[in-house]
Amino acid sequence: MTIRTALELVDEINEIVEARHIKEHPLVDEIRAGRASRAAIAGFLRNFYQIGPRPSPQADCAIFAKCPEDPEIFHHLFEDVILEEGAGTESGTERHLNVFLEHAQAFGLTQDDLDNNPTIPECKAFVHWRYHLAYKGDWLGAIAGIAFIEGASARRNDIIIEGLVEHYGFERGAPDLLFWELHASEIEEGHGDIGAVVVSRYANDAHTQESVLDAVVTSIDLQWLAFDGMHRAFFEEDPAYERWR
Repeated sequence: MTIRTALELVDEINEIVEARHIKEHPLVDEIRAGRASRAAIAGFLRNFYQIGPRPSPQADCAIFAKCPEDPEIFHHLFEDVILEEGAGTESGTERHLNVFLEHAQAFGLTQDDLDNNPTIPECKAFVHWRYHLAYKGDWLGAIAGIAFIEGASARRNDIIIEGLVEHYGFERGAPDLLFWELHASEIEEGHGDIGAVVVSRYANDAHTQESVLDAVVTSIDLQWLAFDGMHRAFFEEDPAYERWR
């Protein structure tokens, strides 16, 4: 196995993320083009809640608990990610889960709808993955697996905003669009900074570098499968997903 320099490794990861960027998913395109019904978007939001807003910042806290004592990790993971997701400290808002609820309410969803409706298996698999490496003790793989795709998701979210504004009656700067605007901003892009920091500093041998690459690829695969499932269940209304609608 080849040992890469820090720059080579980060560049390779970014190329992998870009090659299968979630902004290219058909579900995102359906919202952007205004082809999705409001019911389909509501189904998407109920399940996206389980893979995005609901696990934050708990999953990141589980990772942080395994990390070495490193001022850079404290700043980029604890201050920039955990405190922002949990309390909106950088954006001056509040917990992002609460901001998401206001958006979900615009589609007729309640907190009970978000918390207690069944989640499709593909989304459950992605949620389990977010905790798996941290609980194994592989804090480096856990950070790399999420941080790089999370930092890149700002462009996906910007596309979703375009669709919501052009076709579904939302206005930029309004409270019910704040969740997506927060996550299309430099704040979301900054959440990916921790990935490059820890990979450059700690992935210095061939085995660790391959493990980090595997974690990134697996995260991308599971994210796409989650979006595939939501698209089939709520946009295509596949009969196999009837009990999740």
